[in-house]
Amino acid sequence: MKRFVIATHGNFAAGILDSLELIMGKQENFEAFCAYRDGENDIKERVRRLIESKKPDEDLIVVTDLFRGSVNNEFMGYTDVPGVYVVAGMNLALLLEMQVNQDEDTPAMIRDAIRTAQETIVCCNEKTEVQDEDF
Repeated sequence: MKRFVIATHGNFAAGILDSLELIMGKQENFEAFCAYRDGENDIKERVRRLIESKKPDEDLIVVTDLFRGSVNNEFMGYTDVPGVYVVAGMNLALLLEMQVNQDEDTPAMIRDAIRTAQETIVCCNEKTEVQDEDF
């Protein structure tokens, strides 16, 4: 069983989850973690409670917005907990790949999703020739 937490600065997590659900429908095992909202300046306790809520048979995949950002750093302190995975550098392609392939082995699913997401980041102005097979 997998549980996905989209963790970001501000409301980005809620917004990208909304986009994921617009495309794929309601996602019961995805949740948004919006940090530093409503005057909250310390997320340590929220992160601790979230990690402690992980069930023993559950993989908890935390996808953060920015590597080495404060949200990512807080979750990085829990990467030694069995079944906790932290991935940084979120985009919608990454989340879509994880959603579609969530039945795969967790480390393989994460590696494949990262590879696919990286391929979707392009400077379109530098694309001089668009071919049908590119779409």
